[in-house]
Amino acid sequence: MQMKHVADVLVVGGGTAGSYFAWKMAERGYSVIVLEKRMLEELGTGIEIFHMEKTRFEEFDIPHPTPPELIHTEDIGYTYSPDLQVKVPVRGTFYVMHMPLFIQRLHAYARKAGASFIEHASVEELIIEDGALVGIRGIQDGERFEARGSLVIDASGLAAAVRTRLPESFGIENDPVPPDDCLYVCLELRSEIPEGYPTGSNGYMFYKAFWNKSYGDDVVLGIGQPISFGYAWQKHKEWREAYFGDPGVVVARRQGAIPFTRTPFSFVGNGLMIVGDAANQNKPFSGEGVTSGFTAVAIAVDVADKALKNGSTHSKALWDYNLRYHRGQGAKFAGSFAQLPATVELSQKDVDYLFHKGIIFTSEDFETLNRDYEIQFSTHKLIKIALTLVWGVITGRFSAASLQTFMKASSQAGKIKKHYINFPADPAKFDSWAQDAKQLWREV
Repeated sequence: MQMKHVADVLVVGGGTAGSYFAWKMAERGYSVIVLEKRMLEELGTGIEIFHMEKTRFEEFDIPHPTPPELIHTEDIGYTYSPDLQVKVPVRGTFYVMHMPLFIQRLHAYARKAGASFIEHASVEELIIEDGALVGIRGIQDGERFEARGSLVIDASGLAAAVRTRLPESFGIENDPVPPDDCLYVCLELRSEIPEGYPTGSNGYMFYKAFWNKSYGDDVVLGIGQPISFGYAWQKHKEWREAYFGDPGVVVARRQGAIPFTRTPFSFVGNGLMIVGDAANQNKPFSGEGVTSGFTAVAIAVDVADKALKNGSTHSKALWDYNLRYHRGQGAKFAGSFAQLPATVELSQKDVDYLFHKGIIFTSEDFETLNRDYEIQFSTHKLIKIALTLVWGVITGRFSAASLQTFMKASSQAGKIKKHYINFPADPAKFDSWAQDAKQLWREV
């Protein structure tokens, strides 16, 4: 005997993207079941403390947080040049929040709307009938179960438990994200910080690190690095000791891995949609994926609602999710990821020059990036940037090799962004578009 579950919508993954999707679909009157392999109360504990802009709560129609979920409200942060001589203010109200409580609040909204959650439920195999995904089989607390739905949502995070089990014939890239394409986030919570150290929110872009508020007067020192957790913790130590020594007392350490690579070219198949980290929808400039995942979910919910009302969840009926995402947030992120290799290869000397000259790293640039997920450059600003970089090379303050790499990457990033903006409305033209996209990415 095995347990059997049936719903209109089957969501795999109870994190932020999956919970938000479940909530919004349940609000529209659909029966929704969420399958989560962990205990629900454990979700978010790997990171524990995170930031979210105040405006995003209004954008995604989520009630604003209150204590104890809300830890602090900040109206300004600062980003520093590597030599700490330039301090750039970044304005915009954001919340310092407790992630487990935030996720639990999303669960409560989803339940109130009618969704059901099943924890300790792991995916073992997919149920594919007549070329469509109609459900999954799995294990819950040692017992087998089967769950079916008119639409399956893969919101299972980095593991992409559904996507990576799809057959090649399904038309969606099914490769797991390799370790080299992950960002390893390491956080250290510290207490009893002496006077004279930073307060508020502070970013150290060259190290991909930050010193932010934690509970009360405590702080969280975080970093995001490639390769492995061991490498990230080593870089965390190097950065902390170089700038701050060993202040206060270590209360706890947290860590988590996220996908940090381009998204699959398609997020839909017959009976399937993919959202959040399962679709690699993280911000290239920070790695944060909560709000970018919500952007994708908001589109997916509209498309799913229309498809279910029309009685078809064939990939053609879900195609508008691909179209709207790739032509919007997807195009911006693709261009940024294409630019990323040249940016991270800049030396400390190069980055210091950019900060001191106010090139790219300005208050307006950071605020625009946080708000719009990209920076728009006028012709006048582009000319100014080019002249400043050339002057940096002439005076020996900016590397000629970096300039060449940066300009080449910028050109390629522009091509990739344009290609995504031209994502095909007709699914029949997708294969040709995807082949051209692969070639563009090979050239990055």
